[in-house]
Order: sequence, then structure tokens, then C-alpha cells
Amino acid sequence: MADRHNHYEAAFEAYIRAARVPCVAVNEAKRSLCDDEAGLKNPDFLLYPRCAPNLVVEVKGKRAFDERGRRPWENWVTTDDLDGLARWQTLFGPGFRALLVFAYAEPLRMFPLPSEDDVVETRGLVYRFWGVERDDYIEHLRSRGPAWKAVQMARSEFRRRVRPLREWLPMARTATPRPRPLRELRR
Repeated sequence: MADRHNHYEAAFEAYIRAARVPCVAVNEAKRSLCDDEAGLKNPDFLLYPRCAPNLVVEVKGKRAFDERGRRPWENWVTTDDLDGLARWQTLFGPGFRALLVFAYAEPLRMFPLPSEDDVVETRGLVYRFWGVERDDYIEHLRSRGPAWKAVQMARSEFRRRVRPLREWLPMARTATPRPRPLRELRR
């Protein structure tokens, strides 16, 4: 497992490895060289599910609940994230789909409900993963602020289109792996 400083990406990697989905954790330290000077933003992961298209994945970590205990379905990303995913999908070809994965973290509860198959517990948090295809995401964009180069989908549109990550990984569903709590990850 890669040494992940981003706890959302570490939890995602733990989930994918527990589900036994073949994957490559991409080194994000340097941008890939491309035809332009700025370089190309690397994706976070490449996934190779056996019974589905290969996935170029960008993981975006968000808090699951706001101060009032509501799930806001926060889903903003940068235009750089979207441009990078589009270019990698084109470079890899038709066998790949670009996917934004939102990792929602929430505190562990004192008396938790039984664990679900799509949950990872680590670093004192519970993580749930949801995915939306990049092309579907960009059809419903609105600006969050041009200075930030950030965009988002309206929450109602996002909730209609986002799917649990397990639906993007049919091989994981058939094998029904159960990610175990991974407390050994570094803080």
C-alpha cells in the first residue's frame, strides 16, 4: 500500500484492496509531461475491474455531515481535476472511463450500526464512497467561483446521478468482500 498522507485516498485504497480490485496507485508528486508546459495532472488511481470498463479515478474527500447533522452532498472539484481526467481518458483510449469518486468521512459513532460492505473504518473515521462519471458530471456544472477554478453540480442533480462505488465494481459485488477496519494505517 502506498504511503498516503491524504486520509481520503488512504481509505479509498484500503477499500479497493479489500475488495480485491486490481489497481495502480498513481504517484502524484510530479505532473506528467505532455505537449503543454504546465503538464498534466495525474489521476489518483487506475482501476481494472474484471467485469467492467477500466477506470481513471480522481478521489475527492468531503465531510459527510455539516454542523447541523445534515448530509449536504458537497461535490465541488477544480477544473484542473476535470481537465486531467478527460485527457487521461483520451490517452488511455475507449477501454477507460473517467470517474470522480467522492469519499465522505464521518466520525465513528459510540454505538455504531453493523458495518456495511461499502464502508471503511480507519483513523477514527468511517468512509463511504460514491462515484459519478466525469462526462455526466460536466453536463450539470455550475461555477463555484472563477478565482478558485472550482465547479460543482447542483445537489439535487448530484444525488440523482451519483452511485455507490460498489456499483462501478461488479467483480467486488459478486465476491462480496467485507473491508475490515484498518487501524494500522499511519496518521
